[in-house]
Amino acid sequence: MSDPIETEIRQHLERLGVIPLIGGLVPEPATAELLGYAPSYLRRLAAAGLAPLPFVRRGNRRFYKIDDIRRFATETDA
Repeated sequence: MSDPIETEIRQHLERLGVIPLIGGLVPEPATAELLGYAPSYLRRLAAAGLAPLPFVRRGNRRFYKIDDIRRFATETDA
């Protein structure tokens, strides 16, 4: 069973009309929406090697794993 944050992520993606790819991969624009970033800002950070969370490349597109999105949204630096 999914934890409450993962359920919230999946519900938000459903409202956006985004279906995660195999492996729980979410497109960069939807990831930005989930995290409260502008897609262009998240893209610039990744291009500069400063992505706030790991991503997977598919061609010239970046995808983020639901697990990494959940971790980023719930874990804080001490």
